[in-house]
Amino acid sequence: MSRLSVMLAIGTVTARGLVGRRRTLLMLLVAGAPVILGAFLRIGNAGPRPNRLEPSLEGLLVSSVMPLVALVFGTAALGAELDDGTAIHILTKPIPRWTIILPKLVVAGGLSAGLLVVSTILSGALIGGLGQNELQITTAFAVGVAIGSFLYVSIFLALSAATSRGLIIGLAYALVWEGLLAGALPGTQLLSVREYVRGIVSALAPPDTPGLSSVVGSQGFLYAGVALVVITVLASLRLGVYQVRSVD
Repeated sequence: MSRLSVMLAIGTVTARGLVGRRRTLLMLLVAGAPVILGAFLRIGNAGPRPNRLEPSLEGLLVSSVMPLVALVFGTAALGAELDDGTAIHILTKPIPRWTIILPKLVVAGGLSAGLLVVSTILSGALIGGLGQNELQITTAFAVGVAIGSFLYVSIFLALSAATSRGLIIGLAYALVWEGLLAGALPGTQLLSVREYVRGIVSALAPPDTPGLSSVVGSQGFLYAGVALVVITVLASLRLGVYQVRSVD
């Protein structure tokens, strides 16, 4: 089989494993939470409230929902197969490990980004309204969330390849590093997915939008791209030295 055929087969199996389980329904509910909140805000107010759009989208989606959805899909895409032993037949084949990591990244990242982009657009329209300025802000967040989803998933895939406790360590990373430490110390913003997303949003949003300043600015695209490539390579290298345990 060609490498492309192998990657397509791995991607198909990964998609079936992620979509065909209850976790997908749970992630639908998690991703839909901002939309539900936006609907309540719309029902409780006669008109749009654009001054609340930026902090609402950042607080609900970028800081909370995005890392959680990416964590679940990212760790399940590889970690679940390593834990239950179904990945053995792939790991024992003489194929480059990036041909395993890449389709899993595409599938898990695509699922995460798809759910979160839809949630961003709907919640942005409900909270901020359909004005031109608000639509541009919502679109900026949608692009940032899509890129951030793939980057988070790559991190959690790498953690799954490195340890069987990828879910726990990934949750600690999202809560402690991204939630508390990144930005608290000088220079730590350069190693923060959330800061990259903020930079992307600030570059795409209207120039006069308050509350969207970022230390990386438009370089968030560059930082995110470099980080995605580096982490994917590291995940492939780590999977290359993964010890397949024999089943007695």
